[in-house]
Amino acid sequence: MSAFYLKNEQREHLKLVREKSPEDVVELCKSAFEYLTNGPNSTKYDLLAKKHSTSPEQVRASIEALICLLIDATKANVTDEDFENLRKDGFSSDHVAILMQFVTSKRPFVESSIKWANIKSYRLINLEWRLEVKISSRSLLNQTTVMVTMKLNLHTEPKSENRELINFEDNKIVHENEAKNRKDIIVQTDINNLLHIIDVLEQAMLESKSRRIRNLVEAIH
Repeated sequence: MSAFYLKNEQREHLKLVREKSPEDVVELCKSAFEYLTNGPNSTKYDLLAKKHSTSPEQVRASIEALICLLIDATKANVTDEDFENLRKDGFSSDHVAILMQFVTSKRPFVESSIKWANIKSYRLINLEWRLEVKISSRSLLNQTTVMVTMKLNLHTEPKSENRELINFEDNKIVHENEAKNRKDIIVQTDINNLLHIIDVLEQAMLESKSRRIRNLVEAIH
């Protein structure tokens, strides 16, 4: 028995899809795949919102619901018969055929993405930094260049408060597995770029707490 079904929130967000023509549904499916490969496109969602007389937020919610449908259907390995159950949720036969084609054509991409998502990724466990200031030189007497050099200590294995990983250099003993799972990166940037990086990371952290992002992460895992 297939584990594929629409959640209540997905069903609500897919209302826009149910109400549109097959051509419009194809366009929304293409936008959903573009979201997966290139990230969200606010400009395009504004245009789609005007075209469909709705809000950009509703368009984006519909596109993200299509992504969840794509991932859930791929994980459940749905059949044509499974997809026919969408008729009970108000989708026409044309809509069902388009969504099934969407899932079938993008299945290899999603399966590959899920595989990579399940691979242990590096986590930041410690950060060392220093300021480097070049006050002047022979060619420029009034020169002040401020650079920030950061050493990022990354690891793939979670540890209790990361204390063992942060302090293991002091012991000068590195277990073979620790060395394999550890990675250090040196990054140097100026103040303007550093402020931009901080701003992007803060926006990403805020976005990661949103319900739609949590739904996408849950769908992948």
